[in-house]
Amino acid sequence: MRSVFFSLSTLLITTSVYGQTLFFKGNEKWEINDPFKLDNSIPPKPVRDPNKATINLVKGTVERSSVQGGVTVVNTKKLTDVEKIVWPQFDRITDAQNFVTRGEPGKALDSIEPVLVFFEPLKKVPGNLWLKSALIKLDALDRLENDAATTKYLDTLERSEEASNPELNQKIKLARLTLRARKGDNDAVIKDATDLIAKSDDLDVLARLHLIKGNALLATKKYEAAMNTYLRVPVFYGSQTDHMPKALLGAARSFRGMDTPAAREQKLGEVSNRYLKNLISTYPLSKEAEIAKTMLTKEDRSEVEADETVKTPDGSPQPEPERTPQTINH
Repeated sequence: MRSVFFSLSTLLITTSVYGQTLFFKGNEKWEINDPFKLDNSIPPKPVRDPNKATINLVKGTVERSSVQGGVTVVNTKKLTDVEKIVWPQFDRITDAQNFVTRGEPGKALDSIEPVLVFFEPLKKVPGNLWLKSALIKLDALDRLENDAATTKYLDTLERSEEASNPELNQKIKLARLTLRARKGDNDAVIKDATDLIAKSDDLDVLARLHLIKGNALLATKKYEAAMNTYLRVPVFYGSQTDHMPKALLGAARSFRGMDTPAAREQKLGEVSNRYLKNLISTYPLSKEAEIAKTMLTKEDRSEVEADETVKTPDGSPQPEPERTPQTINH
């Protein structure tokens, strides 16, 4: 227990003390200038701290200046000699993820592409942000619904050595599954998604798989099965907040589909509206919130804007007094 605590403490100290830092062979470390930090001049220029090193992607080197005996000396190391990276934060990654959530995939791609280029020569080094950036790009392409661009990028990823990474491999399969669903191969997608759900233990992957399966069930008008599938996301994978807007919108659409004359007494239309209102008030900046507003009457939209108490403390939908979902199966 003591050794575990010591290791955790060391990690926390390391990430808090160092900024963007490259560790070379022999444990020599160089702090790096943020390659995307610009000043306020017109046009903006990169902000350079003379005490920090700068990466030259064209030469594949890292350069750091120092003054020795009144003379400026430039020390150079190769990127291939980097053994570890500590990069505690990267605003462009945060911005790109926020753009994806808000349904602005074009801006997300503009933000994340330079990060991918920057980390490309370092993508095998522990601590790099290439994989995280690649996954965000996949999400942005999915939002863009440009199947040709998505297919081209997936082909590139599958040819790379990084395709053997379990996380990336799973996300590639998910993206392929989404493409098939958009082409209308829904029955096969439902089967394959169900099979993958049984084999995965990654919460993010499971949440995504349930959304894909729910979308395919909704497309085939299996509304109750779709509702049960979507609701597994807030019930079992609520920590995956990026996926909650899609799950709530999918559940609302499913209840709308179930709202037939035979089920009039269950007031499923009202249940659907509660999910839409919760979505709008809890995730107001999401693309799904904008869609939800178009599904509500003007009076209902005004109610959401005036009453923020529609959401529960944990952000989940209000309990349904009239109906509770039936047992949810994979």
